[in-house]
Amino acid sequence: MEDHTRYAPPEDVLRFAHEKGWSTIKIVRTISGSLPYSEALKVAREWAPLLGLTISEFMKMRKNE
Repeated sequence: MEDHTRYAPPEDVLRFAHEKGWSTIKIVRTISGSLPYSEALKVAREWAPLLGLTISEFMKMRKNE
């Protein structure tokens, strides 16, 4: 995502991503992929409900498997 979305509210970031045609997995990996597990878990708690996911589903999606 672009730098200006880093500090945008999650709802605005999701709107931007959906307008660009991003999949849920791309959104998850973009916002959490480079974070250590503990930080990604914090992000998951905030973002998973907005994406219609459980925290567990979010954490599984962030893995590159």
